[in-house]
Amino acid sequence: MNEQLFVLTSRKRTTNHILHLLLCIPTFGLWLIVWGITMSSNNSHNRKIDRQIDRIVEYKAEGFSDTETFKQTKADKADDDAFQLKVIFAIIVVGLYFYFR
Repeated sequence: MNEQLFVLTSRKRTTNHILHLLLCIPTFGLWLIVWGITMSSNNSHNRKIDRQIDRIVEYKAEGFSDTETFKQTKADKADDDAFQLKVIFAIIVVGLYFYFR
């Protein structure tokens, strides 16, 4: 399971703030939009990875074996994906309701 933690940790993204600052100067601050989007995207991605790492550590602390931990994290991901699809479906249904109303 340590390999999986290493892989997840190595997938984290960083924002090169010096580069973005240097790009803001010649573009008179217009690059701030790109910089903000990049920071937001990287932070969201890193929070998702941190949640996965926390789940793995939690299952290992509960005494799960590596196989059980893998199966449980796989089931958690399937549950998260199903929930996300349900939310998207609900948003579409509500949007269609108000559109055709």
